[in-house]
Amino acid sequence: MGVYRHTSSRLLPVGAGARTAQPAMAGKPQTQPRTAPSSRSPGAQPLRTSSPVGLAPLVDRTAQEHDIDPLLLHSIARVESRHTPDAISHAGARGLMQVIPPTARRFGVDGAEQLHDPQTNLRVSARYLKTLQQRFGNDLELVLAAYNAGEGAVEKHGRKIPPYRETQDYVRKVLSEYALLRGVSAQQAVQPPSGKDVL
Repeated sequence: MGVYRHTSSRLLPVGAGARTAQPAMAGKPQTQPRTAPSSRSPGAQPLRTSSPVGLAPLVDRTAQEHDIDPLLLHSIARVESRHTPDAISHAGARGLMQVIPPTARRFGVDGAEQLHDPQTNLRVSARYLKTLQQRFGNDLELVLAAYNAGEGAVEKHGRKIPPYRETQDYVRKVLSEYALLRGVSAQQAVQPPSGKDVL
């Protein structure tokens, strides 16, 4: 994947790991159709996506509070947990955005069980994404790679996407989901929507 640099102060979408996250409780969340805005052209038809009932407004509000493109947060939640608040991965990542407890502690959340609260999970994730944006100069691919593999892994590999299949797949999946929601190509997804910042 190519490296893209952005000078904006707003974060682009992140996500992945859905194949490893397993819901702690059986059953799927109730979903409702959601219309995602399209940035293709003024007359373009919006895409229809599904978000769990009640979660879409929370994701949108959290994105607005942290100056992040809401479609990015939706993309990450979709890839990370398929919008499942009680998801737990094999690595112990929890909740909608699959936050690991050590990362949560960096942002003042001490209990792993608190990460199953969607609002707490989204806020920790948004703050972490902004931290990654500051560290990696708003390079969306590196921000996503660091979200998945950790900042140290990205630094260790010369500020490039680490050569881990899981991380490379994660970045690709999140960008694909983000592109789908925005109605653009995957390559265009790393660029902020016209006239907007993503992070």
